[in-house]
Amino acid sequence: MSRPSLHTRSLIAATLLATVALPAAAQGKLDQIKADGVIQMGVALEPPYSILEPDGKLTGADPDVLRAVFSELGDVDLKANVVDWGALIPGLLAGRFDSVATGLFIRPERCEAVLFSQPVLCASEAFIVRAGNPNGITTYAELAASGVMFSTVAGAEEKRALEVGVPPERIMVAPDIFGSVDLLKSGRVDVIGFPDVTLIEAMKSLPEGEYDLLTGLAGEPIQCSAAAFAKGNADLRDFFDARLAELQASGEFAAILTSYGFDPTVTAKTDRTTLCGAEN
Repeated sequence: MSRPSLHTRSLIAATLLATVALPAAAQGKLDQIKADGVIQMGVALEPPYSILEPDGKLTGADPDVLRAVFSELGDVDLKANVVDWGALIPGLLAGRFDSVATGLFIRPERCEAVLFSQPVLCASEAFIVRAGNPNGITTYAELAASGVMFSTVAGAEEKRALEVGVPPERIMVAPDIFGSVDLLKSGRVDVIGFPDVTLIEAMKSLPEGEYDLLTGLAGEPIQCSAAAFAKGNADLRDFFDARLAELQASGEFAAILTSYGFDPTVTAKTDRTTLCGAEN
């Protein structure tokens, strides 16, 4: 019997390799989570989006929505990886997290880097200033024209402040809302800027009568956050979207949001494509 040619043997070997590799290649992120029984969540603490309870349990509107979504998979543990704001997207892209769900606003530049679910939580921009608003700051434009110090976290309101002309040296970037509040209380900054629901929660920790909350800032649109996923994990994002639609239809989504002070009807007024400015 003659031996197969070198070319034939190469084709057979390649076919065998492809056959062996097929199951691993076919397993998407969703299948991996089912098999492992755990989803790695990247989170930066910002009540009421995400809250770390004294007993170590992660709650908040985003984690509760995420748990409801993935409850469909049965016994899957949500493991929270708490990091600074600036480490959320880099951690997702490096594969350290399966999802980021912690008040991450859908923005065109972020849509170029990650996949977003449909909108989950919507809010407007707000400031906290000292009582009586001694510097008369009610908009980001007025913040830029003043000489006061401003604090927020990396990325969101920081980017907005820079866009309107606030010099970088007048922006103190904190790791989270708690850091910005501490800077305000210590007198190192005069204004802090975050979504209104975040600052409504923060006001509860400040001395009564010493600070004012300014909401509905002129010129600032309502912004919506969503769960974020790596570009290669469209199966996971699509599963999230399908389950989110089911939760919205059942009323469970509205119950979660209202318990944390969010208006679920606002979310229904926009979508991912509109906020990204293109398909994502």
